[in-house]
Amino acid sequence: MKDLKYYLKKAKEEKWAIPQFNFSTIEQLKAIINVSYKLKTPVILGTSEGEASYLGMEEIVSLVKISKNKYKIPLFLNLDHGKNLDLIKKAIFLGYDSVHFDGSSFSLTENIKITRELIKIAHKKNILVEGEIGSIKGESQLSSKKIKILKQDLTSVSDVEKFVKETKVDSLAVSIGNIHGVYKKMPKLDLKLLKDIKKISKNFLVLHGGSGIENKEIKKVIREGIVKINFNTEIRIIWKNSLRKYLKNKNEFKPYKILNLVQNDIEKKLEEKVYLLNSNNKL
Repeated sequence: MKDLKYYLKKAKEEKWAIPQFNFSTIEQLKAIINVSYKLKTPVILGTSEGEASYLGMEEIVSLVKISKNKYKIPLFLNLDHGKNLDLIKKAIFLGYDSVHFDGSSFSLTENIKITRELIKIAHKKNILVEGEIGSIKGESQLSSKKIKILKQDLTSVSDVEKFVKETKVDSLAVSIGNIHGVYKKMPKLDLKLLKDIKKISKNFLVLHGGSGIENKEIKKVIREGIVKINFNTEIRIIWKNSLRKYLKNKNEFKPYKILNLVQNDIEKKLEEKVYLLNSNNKL
């Protein structure tokens, strides 16, 4: 089976993007697997530090391995927004396909130093490393508030140039106005900044905070070089709303029947994203 790097290269050459769908429940995981199998799309299964700790990293790796062998589909595990170095290293040794080190809160020098250290460890096991430059604001939530992006939050082109040269990182998460979560007024994406970053970076460019961004904006960033887009908040919203809706049926109390309905609703949302990113039929 082809590896993650193969699909990222393919996406870059053909101008489509691989979806990363985060999960923290079994029905979310099953929904992602079913959509990957049905639509013949590679998918990245994201687990934040919290999600990974909740489900158990060993359990996650085992479940994904079983599913890959059973369905013969390209499922790739990524540790999302890793900040705990011990947890990132654990993901590497357990068999994640990639790890994201979120060094955005560090100085550029420290970010480079830690990223290089992780790359040395990860590349020995053919595992990709995703770095991050700039501050991606917001949280995975549905909010009526407005969120303001400051100039210093955005990815600096000069920092990117230095970072990629000194780390040789595989993928790079950028801050171009994207935020985590779905807010009342979403910030506008800076496409000119993305173009400038692409000019000096040959890395796989990643957009975090795909939830809440208008479809037309998603298509624009893909045209400008984004090859991986992360979705989490919208999946959580569907999970919560669906569960709440189906629990109102007082005559049904079998978990597997209720959760199967929730899973079906999640699948519909994931299918929308796959078609939006044009990642279907890419195996």
